[in-house]
Amino acid sequence: MSEATANTTPVLNAVGLTRHYRVGQGLFRSSATVKALNGVSFSLAAGRTLAVVGESGCGKSTLARLLTLIEPPTAGHLHIDGVDAASADKATTARLRRRVQMVFQNPFASLNPRKSIAAALAEPLVINTPLSAAERQERVLAMLHRVGLRPEHAQRYPHMFSGGQRQRVAIARAMMLGPGIVVADEPTSALDVSIQAQILNLFMDLQDSSGTAYVFISHNLSVVQHVAHDVVVMYFGAAVEQGPKAAVLNTPLHPYTQALLGAVPVLNAAQRKPHVPLVGELPSPLAPPSGCAFHTRCPLAQSRCRVEAPLLRDVGGRQVACHWVT
Repeated sequence: MSEATANTTPVLNAVGLTRHYRVGQGLFRSSATVKALNGVSFSLAAGRTLAVVGESGCGKSTLARLLTLIEPPTAGHLHIDGVDAASADKATTARLRRRVQMVFQNPFASLNPRKSIAAALAEPLVINTPLSAAERQERVLAMLHRVGLRPEHAQRYPHMFSGGQRQRVAIARAMMLGPGIVVADEPTSALDVSIQAQILNLFMDLQDSSGTAYVFISHNLSVVQHVAHDVVVMYFGAAVEQGPKAAVLNTPLHPYTQALLGAVPVLNAAQRKPHVPLVGELPSPLAPPSGCAFHTRCPLAQSRCRVEAPLLRDVGGRQVACHWVT
């Protein structure tokens, strides 16, 4: 679906989504709180794709679990189709779960090796619809056709497919109930580069025909450039820069976003972004730094950064959490 024709009404609205975990530290030490996600907010309209990027450990997968209602937030609100999923009763939560489906990174691990493809695709229909066996079979075959697989594939098992074909099956299963939102967690990172483009094109074709909204989690900025409308850059559980793809990726303002883009290999020298070197690793979640979480690795860090956490504010057509960006 083109940006001009996409519905601007949010199907997903996150406000201050937070997820904390209590973890033990051994026999003689008290438990600690890990702030895996710390106040993330965004809106997503039908037919649009929001990419969530960042290093491992930044909170991307935690966000995915909250969006798919696998876990409840510690604080904040998550509205799906206008309903606050964080405070919904069991019946409403069950209905909302049908509206949000997930495509996982490893298609082989996400498919039951003992079930045929037909059985795997029909299972959501068996659980959630009153359709007859013949009607379910008709829908399964139609969905296989939509994702580029043949009718004879229905009776085969996951081990009989290539990685790209298995991911097509996983995408088909996620689309069986006609969800309004699909959360894709690194859906191409386990695939060969030659196959990745095919899967990305399949995602976009399905979006064009169905108007499904995507939350696309990835560390690959080349993939993000291909599929996203909007981008959220996360660091240590919080968004540090977010906005339209063109603004965030073409003219990054936060030093962390600049470092991510500067590390992307580009053959054309004129298109290369200035390289901002990062020193060290992500801080320990058990001992988060004071002030700005990025100050321990930031080349722009000053004394204010060590004591005062910056808030997201509007700068240059996007939101940025940095004291020194103007």
